[in-house]
Amino acid sequence: MKFPHIIGRREIVRAALLGSITGIVGVLLFILILNSMNSTYTEQKHQNELIPVSSQQTEENEEDVKDGYSEQFYANQHGVFSSFEAATDFVYGYASLNTSAVVEIDGNYYVWSSVSTTKEGVVKSDDPPSFAKPFTLSAAGCSEPALKNLPSLLKSNDPAKFNFEGVENKEDFPPDWQTISFALSSISSDLSIIRMHLLAHYFTENDCLKIKF
Repeated sequence: MKFPHIIGRREIVRAALLGSITGIVGVLLFILILNSMNSTYTEQKHQNELIPVSSQQTEENEEDVKDGYSEQFYANQHGVFSSFEAATDFVYGYASLNTSAVVEIDGNYYVWSSVSTTKEGVVKSDDPPSFAKPFTLSAAGCSEPALKNLPSLLKSNDPAKFNFEGVENKEDFPPDWQTISFALSSISSDLSIIRMHLLAHYFTENDCLKIKF
């Protein structure tokens, strides 16, 4: 029996190349579709974890400031999330938030870019949007004198207190204050940013400190 045509090596190579190219195109198409679906899912997930702004804003409350161990502050708040992952992903999406902090309060994760002593001191932004969030830092539950004095220290607008310049009684300051302040000075010279990171550090490390809205 005669075969009408014998497949040569060249045809085999062409067929192999065509099959490989087709396979690669199919894989790339699948990856693109998968990434598109994952991006949509991630965006939707973050939207679901973002607590509405209407429930973030609160009225100023000065009742807790009267105990002598509490002070009122104003955070430049950009959002509040139900998970740390969602909050940090939000921060990574904006270059302007490179010196911001994520502060966990009662199971929610707040994205702040600064903490000021007055409402007027908050410099709001449009991208991402922000607003002045009033809150009270209380040290009434602390037993250590240095921690009890923390709200008063943070309330100061005197840079010397943050840098230990001309300070006589260093024992009035919490542990590591000088080390942390020095490290923060290399990040920013803005006192409201340094104050925010000091507050976030000591609040996270000491359960006796409370933040109330």
